[in-house]
Amino acid sequence: MMDYSAKKVMVGLSAGINSAALLVWLGSLPAEQRPSEIHLYYAHFIEHSADSLPFVWDLVRWAEGRFEKVVYTQTDNSILSFFETSKMIPHPANSPCSRLLKILPMMAYMAANGLDLDLVGYVREEKRRATKMREKYGEDSKQKDFPILQESNEWCFDIVRQQLGWYPAIYDKRWNDSAFVVWMEANIHRLTDDAQRRVRKKLGTSDRVFKHNNCLPCKNMALEDMLPVEFYFPQYQSNAVALSARLRKYWGRDKEAYYTLFALSQV
Repeated sequence: MMDYSAKKVMVGLSAGINSAALLVWLGSLPAEQRPSEIHLYYAHFIEHSADSLPFVWDLVRWAEGRFEKVVYTQTDNSILSFFETSKMIPHPANSPCSRLLKILPMMAYMAANGLDLDLVGYVREEKRRATKMREKYGEDSKQKDFPILQESNEWCFDIVRQQLGWYPAIYDKRWNDSAFVVWMEANIHRLTDDAQRRVRKKLGTSDRVFKHNNCLPCKNMALEDMLPVEFYFPQYQSNAVALSARLRKYWGRDKEAYYTLFALSQV
């Protein structure tokens, strides 16, 4: 049985379903097992979907009703501004945005506030990430705990829906949404043959289009993931393409395919 009552803990909120599920799970423990002091840290990006910030604020209010002391810290960022200032769009294998705007500030916050544990909302689909994190941080990984690692992504949706009543609408976009299917059929030719095959395996299914509530677009997205951003969040994608034109940089792993997809001149 987990007992955090003697610990000062941090939960890094991302406006995503997993960190939200971790928080409501923690707040649903018997009162004597909950931490008396919890720090909630949220690195907000204006490129998150529109209801991300209200979602996080609702989570904070929910937590205030279940923990003796809740400390909320929020930073406000723009991923496009960060890339423009850095004069780059990082390759998917390199994540200076996460490291500099989220991970390092959170680590500094933990040290400055003398916190005991950083609770991470990885679920069983992300066990490899948990293993890599433990290996990467070595001795410092003892400050990290993965209490919902045996649960699933769908469990996260269920517990958040039960406890909070809602989650960001981006998660309810499905590959069988009729207007989206029609639009994708009309635009799928813009993708490479391999990407078209991957899309056709999903198109018409009830799978979620967006598995994460990350920046729109996220530099980790494959190009076929950017077409749904263009359909559901056209201004976000337009802003990203405009950045490409200004920086003469591309998103993703395939320069030629990117410039073809968005009808940009290669430079």
